[in-house]
Amino acid sequence: MKSALKAKLKAQLTVALIAGAIAQVSALLLSATVDLSADAVSPTALNLYGAATVLLTYRCVILDARRAFRAAVKKRYVIVEGTPPRISWIRPIFPGRWLARLHVRLHPELGEDKET
Repeated sequence: MKSALKAKLKAQLTVALIAGAIAQVSALLLSATVDLSADAVSPTALNLYGAATVLLTYRCVILDARRAFRAAVKKRYVIVEGTPPRISWIRPIFPGRWLARLHVRLHPELGEDKET
């Protein structure tokens, strides 16, 4: 059970890092296009912008992972074994494979995610 919890926390950290990276790029683009001097924009507004961007991006990545997993199941790119069904493999030719694998890692009850 501890390994499943560890895998789930690692997957959530991955999603958080993706969200943080997107927020940083967004802030970089914002600072390149807008005057962000101390007089022009409130630091509170910038912090709220950053927090909202991270939260929305976090949610979008999770939803994209869920959609990719559903598409993999629908197109039979997921190999399922046993009862109750447990995922043993996701075919490498599936375009959204990394998102589907992320979904499996976020939901350890679906089974172990194997690299091959």
